[in-house]
Amino acid sequence: MVQKCHCSTWKSVTFVTRAFFLYFRRLIHLTMEELKSFPLFSACTDEELQELLQSPHRREEYKTGDLTISAGEPCRSLMLLTEGTVEARMGGDNGREVVIEQMQAPVILAPAFLFADDNTFPVDVYMHTNGIVWYINREAFFHFMTLHPHVLRAFLQTLSARSRFLSDKVKGFAVKGLRDRVLDYIRQHNTITNVAKTAELLGVARPSLSRVLAELQAEGVVKRTKDGGCVIV
Repeated sequence: MVQKCHCSTWKSVTFVTRAFFLYFRRLIHLTMEELKSFPLFSACTDEELQELLQSPHRREEYKTGDLTISAGEPCRSLMLLTEGTVEARMGGDNGREVVIEQMQAPVILAPAFLFADDNTFPVDVYMHTNGIVWYINREAFFHFMTLHPHVLRAFLQTLSARSRFLSDKVKGFAVKGLRDRVLDYIRQHNTITNVAKTAELLGVARPSLSRVLAELQAEGVVKRTKDGGCVIV
């Protein structure tokens, strides 16, 4: 009877151990898949990523509206948005907030500030949807890049692409009029569904955007869709 009890207990321990092992292996697999969704790590092996994850890191889940980055805080970690969408906002002295950009996963948040002398964030970043952000120690990431040149190259390409994006954005504000910027926005996003939100993203007043859309519609350049959006004809 005692022997039977010991045998039953052993089977229970074995079952729990196996279940935990399968859960842990699945968690490791999901972790690797999340990181490999970035061009930065797409060429890395699981062994290389496990090496990186030996360094200080954490994985945070956020809800819509949560503040993930505060303007003025220093950037001390590589931040990877692996799920969801965030919104970067900049406040003015008059209390008005301007939406600088919306970013959708997978994307590195503020990569240009990671190794800057002045590495304080210039904007607040809020979750536009529920999402997940990975934080990886900056010095550990730097060491990892020195060991794996393909990661270093991918990071430099990310910085270059970011510089190009910001250059085009500045050019749009400095050179292009609102009409051309609206058309560029529609070409990039296929439609305008929320005039107020789009006005924030373009950095203009809502009446100004509504007036341009009305003019474009009158000229037959854009048309209204059944759901109230605007698309190019």
